[in-house]
Order: sequence, then C-alpha cells, then structure tokens
Amino acid sequence: MSTADIPPRLVNLRDVATASPLLRPGVLLRSDAPHSEDEPPGVDAWPPAVVLDLRDAAEKREAHPYSSRSRIVDLPLLGGRARMDPDEVDVEAFLRAGLGGMYVSMIQGQAAALLIRAMEEIARADGAVLVHCTAGKDRTGVTVALALALAGVPYDDIVADYVRTAENMPGVRARAARTVAARTTGTRLALDVPAEILTAPAPAMETFLDALDARGGAESWFRSTGGEPGTVDALHARLRGRGAGSSLTA
Repeated sequence: MSTADIPPRLVNLRDVATASPLLRPGVLLRSDAPHSEDEPPGVDAWPPAVVLDLRDAAEKREAHPYSSRSRIVDLPLLGGRARMDPDEVDVEAFLRAGLGGMYVSMIQGQAAALLIRAMEEIARADGAVLVHCTAGKDRTGVTVALALALAGVPYDDIVADYVRTAENMPGVRARAARTVAARTTGTRLALDVPAEILTAPAPAMETFLDALDARGGAESWFRSTGGEPGTVDALHARLRGRGAGSSLTA
C-alpha cells in the first residue's frame, strides 16, 4: 500500500456521548492511534487534556504525537499480547478464545488493575479524555464499555457504540502501517490476524458485559478489584453531569 492510500487523519474518532442521550458531550472521546503526520480533526481544543494510550510498547512507531500538549497515560492492557511471538504465546489458543474471551481476560490480573486506573483517570481528569489503542476497537472498546456500564448506560447502547467501529476498520487497517512499529522476524501483530479480530461483532461485547454481570455487575467488579467507591460517583458525575468540554464538530 502506498502512503497515498493511507488516511491522513483519525478514522475511528468519536465522542462517546453519541452512544447515549444520558451522556455529556465533550468529556470522553475514543479513537484509533494518532500519528504525527495526521491532519487535525474537527474537534474543539484538540488534543484533549488527557490521553489514555492502551497500546503495548511494541506497537508504537514513534513517541506519542500529543505528548507536548496532553498528559499521556500509558496503560498497556494486553501486557505484550498485542505482539504475538510463537515462542512466547500460544497464538492458536489466543485466537480460539475469540474476541469475547480476550475482552473478558482484561478484567482479570494485571489488566484489571490498569482498567481501574483508566476509570480513575477518566473520573478525575480536568478536561476531555481521549482513549485509544491501535484500532480503537478492542482495548478501547472494553475501557469505554466499562466506563459506560459504571455510569449506568444501558447495555444495548454500549453494544451499539462498539459495533460502530466495524465500518471504520478498512481505514484502521490502512493506518496501522503508519502507527504500528515495524514487525520483527517471527512475530505478528494481533491486528494482522484475519476474521473476527478484524470486525466488531456484537456478541463479543455482549460476552464482556455478561462477564461483568456474572461478577455482580460493573460496580461490584470495580470495588472487588480494588476500585474506590468515590471513583464510581465521580465517573458518573463526569459522564452524565453538566458542563463544557471539547466536542466533535458536525
């Protein structure tokens, strides 16, 4: 693919408030990974005050392009699994679990602690927060889904917002060549794997939300995993309260 075929802007950017009328615009944004050569999006006060970068270090081609203007919080939710080395990871087992299984794995172990941190950052930020990974689909989808579940957004709305990414995946795949670090021999990125992982199927997010319910719901999981009750209250107020923030223009 020539560089002329690579979209020169974020292709999976949206205000999470479009997921539900309950939500306050300009507080939480989601996107694919930005690149220093990107054209600026039509967003007020860009870039956001806080950026949660959920990528593994091996996925990053360059220093974060917003680091001089935003506070960048690195939260590598896959803990190295985004770059699958056959000598270190059972790739076939990873794929057999499917997207839903991968999403559920993020509410366990070290990834769960990073999700707690993500909720704290969103709840306490002074200004808009952008959440992104490489595609803005899987790790971003889980992080946004958890935040919305904690804010009391209906599951149907959470799933519908997640599914919207599917239409943007061709552009996301093209941009991966611009944003993802060059691969080394014997490794491949999860983004390169065909079929389900290149889509945003509703059952995958439903599996994740069902797993939260099996743990007593989002708030019960949050508290049992070490999250503070005050964070849930603050998150609810931030996402559903009144006030001004950055917003996507029409």
